[in-house]
Amino acid sequence: MTSPLVLDTLQKFRLIIGAVRQHSRALEAACGIGGAQVWMLATIAATPDITVTQLGQALSIHVSTASNLLDKLARAGLVERLRGEEDRRVVRLRLTDQGREIVARAPLPLTGLVVDALEKLPADALTRLDEDLASLIKQMNLLDQSAANEPLSNLLR
Repeated sequence: MTSPLVLDTLQKFRLIIGAVRQHSRALEAACGIGGAQVWMLATIAATPDITVTQLGQALSIHVSTASNLLDKLARAGLVERLRGEEDRRVVRLRLTDQGREIVARAPLPLTGLVVDALEKLPADALTRLDEDLASLIKQMNLLDQSAANEPLSNLLR
């Protein structure tokens, strides 16, 4: 029989996943785009002229994932890609007026609930959580490691 502590911990995971799903739906309803894309817009707003590589690093997602999400944002007229003047291979990102409007009306936190909550934890608690999650992951032998570089909102669909 499963112990009460295991079941309590499972319920906490469910609460986190449910809250992330609810926030993601609120973002989509308010902005018409997903949570990862709102976070991208907020990051570009805070760091004009950021590159795709830097954006991927800022969101801890693979560069190709960032590029695919940016394609959608550019097609929607929310982001513009500007070629570097000195090096034409470098592409810098900026928000359009429409992109800024979306950031202004998006429900907080713009980085998503999990990142926001993790940033609020004291360093020692975050370190313990990181170590404990690493131990849990080690117990789950069949993990898809590529999921570590995907936006959380994509994984919950």
